[in-house]
Amino acid sequence: MKRAFAVVCALVLPAVLTVAVQTPAHAAGYDGICTGADALSGVTVVIDFQALDGNGGTPAPTLTRCSPNPAPGTQRTGIQALQDAGISVAGVAQWGLGFVCRLQGRPSATESIPLPTNPNYREACVVTPPGAAYWSYWHATGADTTWSYSSYGALNRNVVPGGFEGWSFSLNRSSSTNPEPGVTPRNPAVNPGNPNVTLSVNDIDRKINLGQSTSLTWTSANASALTAFSVAPATGGGAWTGALAAPGGTKTITPTARGSYTYTIRATGTGGTVYSTATLTVQ
Repeated sequence: MKRAFAVVCALVLPAVLTVAVQTPAHAAGYDGICTGADALSGVTVVIDFQALDGNGGTPAPTLTRCSPNPAPGTQRTGIQALQDAGISVAGVAQWGLGFVCRLQGRPSATESIPLPTNPNYREACVVTPPGAAYWSYWHATGADTTWSYSSYGALNRNVVPGGFEGWSFSLNRSSSTNPEPGVTPRNPAVNPGNPNVTLSVNDIDRKINLGQSTSLTWTSANASALTAFSVAPATGGGAWTGALAAPGGTKTITPTARGSYTYTIRATGTGGTVYSTATLTVQ
């Protein structure tokens, strides 16, 4: 079963079952795809409620909203993109915003979700939602009409400027039939030949203990050359240099000192050069 994952911390008391965060004050999300100054710096967020639309008599039409980047040129996670778009997001008590449980309050704690093993299942957002009823996470570059399922959670993945972030509620589907968002992810402002690249830390909370190893994974499109460009601070973060495989791959990292390290990847193509970063904390 495809599952959207990105996990943060430990269980908390039932009194604080979900972690919900509203839009930051600087965000100015608006309906529709990103246009104007936001067309190549923002990202378009699509929320497709699928089977939740009309469940219990509650309408939930698909949302398409621009998520402007409050600091163009800087990296944002998928969670930040949701918040900047003005989408309310709640995580589970077990993992915080590492695993998205509700978007715009759906599924609510009082609506019944008909699972084969429990026709009256209600999502309490305490632990990871069941594989038969969860928010699947998708992304697209904006250069074509294709959605890609994300194997990384929104807390671990940086968005692609000018691209699309998609959320689609998957109910009683298999790994091959999870529904992609029902909006074509095409941004007319994006040149189809422009390179793009994303870099992710594979540890679900982006934290490891000194002495442990983790890995960085990258994906790209339209890139003729990928380079492990830099790590900051320059020492202690482990080996991150040299040419990397295109269009994607994984590299093991073994830090040698405690601290917070930012890894940068560079992608070069006929349409220019772009960068992506990922941050790891070594405790």
